[in-house]
Amino acid sequence: MGKKYKRLIEQITSPENMRNAYKLTAKGRRYTPGYLQFKEYAEVNLARLADELYSGTYISGEPHHFFVYEPKPRLITALPFRDRVAQHAVYGILNPIFDSTLLPRTFACRKGKGTHEGVKAVQSDLRRLGQPMYFLKTDFSKFFPSIRRDVLHQMIRKKISCRGTMRVLEAMIEPEGVGLPIGSLTSQLFANVYGGALDRYVHTELGMRYWYRYMDDVVILHKDVALLHDVRKRIQDFSERELGLRFSKWSIAPVSRGINFLGYRIWASHKLLRKQSIVRAKRAVQAMRRQNRLDDLRRFAASWGGHAMWADAHRLLLTLGLEDWQMKVINTLSDLEAVRGTPDFAEALNRIAGSLTRTSDVAEYPPEYNTPEYDGPTIEPDWQEVEDLSTVERFGVTKQWVLDELAALEA
Repeated sequence: MGKKYKRLIEQITSPENMRNAYKLTAKGRRYTPGYLQFKEYAEVNLARLADELYSGTYISGEPHHFFVYEPKPRLITALPFRDRVAQHAVYGILNPIFDSTLLPRTFACRKGKGTHEGVKAVQSDLRRLGQPMYFLKTDFSKFFPSIRRDVLHQMIRKKISCRGTMRVLEAMIEPEGVGLPIGSLTSQLFANVYGGALDRYVHTELGMRYWYRYMDDVVILHKDVALLHDVRKRIQDFSERELGLRFSKWSIAPVSRGINFLGYRIWASHKLLRKQSIVRAKRAVQAMRRQNRLDDLRRFAASWGGHAMWADAHRLLLTLGLEDWQMKVINTLSDLEAVRGTPDFAEALNRIAGSLTRTSDVAEYPPEYNTPEYDGPTIEPDWQEVEDLSTVERFGVTKQWVLDELAALEA
């Protein structure tokens, strides 16, 4: 993993970083008992917490546990406010270090990535690759609870040689045993690092070029369906042997069936919402209307409608009666022209402009590189920003038209 980092504990416990961690933790929690209690003597509490982190005497408080259903039950661990500040302090320094070790086709919990970028990457490649094409879709069973902490700490030590920082991490994540709690920043960061081992195996060892991972969900595209079956077996063997992870389900199918990934069903030509998401949305809207909970309906329309607007869901929003409750759905040039002169136009135009480039591996590989017959050296990926005009072409415009429109908005 390259360079190792020393003396990070000074950065973690610096007054500037601690105050920033406190500020980030306080967002959305300014009326909670934990925040109000900490705020009363904020500077003293921050100094005391920094001293405990630096000296290695920090002990995490007792968390609160509860279940969420989305739709399957997940046990969430909510830390006390003070421990959330400590997590932000650690995350603010370590996240850039470990994020740089992740490959560009990993989309979970990363700045400039996320679900929509993952969906865009899949659809963009589907449009460029054409058909026939097949996909392998895998999902790991109980990903967070299955993470082997001894293996994870070995990964962390490959980048961190600061003893003070390792003491803090061991206080937050026990070095032995299995499982990370869902709900904390360090779990989010290091679960991604853990999955990064699979990314490198898929890309470097198996030679796959069109793969996408969002935490424990993985999609791989290839024109050879027999090869995908072999890849599935090798990923399964590697994951069980090296990471202690097992598949909960997997599938291999033609892309013409649509790829179920990140809440959408994805084709080269369009995207639809998952059927389960639509069913749950209909039930929620009916319940809120029946109980006259208009404020709740407005908030739901803003959040779920924002998710739906990335799919071809205009008729669905009309059916649910949500078209006037959230931002306009813009999937065609006529949709875009209909909102010209409004904030929706500027936001949509910026989204289109953001799709003009994508990160791609431009290294040259022999045709047999990703086959068992290849016995040559490992070829390192060469990630570069390359032009991608698939979105502007779908809108029926040109790159120059988009740039001219942006210039006009800024004038």
